[in-house]
Amino acid sequence: MSERSARWSYAATRTAPGEGRRAVGEFAASAGATARALGAIAVCVSEAVTNVVVHAYRYDERPGSVEVEAEIDGDALCVRVRDQGRGLEPRLDSPGLGLGIPLMAQLSAGLEILAADCGGTEVTMRFDLREQEG
Repeated sequence: MSERSARWSYAATRTAPGEGRRAVGEFAASAGATARALGAIAVCVSEAVTNVVVHAYRYDERPGSVEVEAEIDGDALCVRVRDQGRGLEPRLDSPGLGLGIPLMAQLSAGLEILAADCGGTEVTMRFDLREQEG
């Protein structure tokens, strides 16, 4: 990976959302992201990684992995969060409120969620690094 991109891998455990949030936040800050952009990035990365921890490997005896990738293109940041878990499926016993995806959609400049045929999910979020307050 170059200085314009970075990749991290974590075990999908309760520490992964914080680790991912910090890593992507430091990467975005090094590219000159505004405080508003950093706030949006922190919330969205936390939500995406938390979804992996809570949903992707829920029937597995051991936690799987979560892959996080960030790439800078001009004033934009693209963040991808991937797992090799169960993919997108309804969960009536979900421990959350179901607000993570709508929140990511609202705070990012773009959100795409893809489910692989063989399982796993990829969440791609785009951010404007120069986003200014209100």
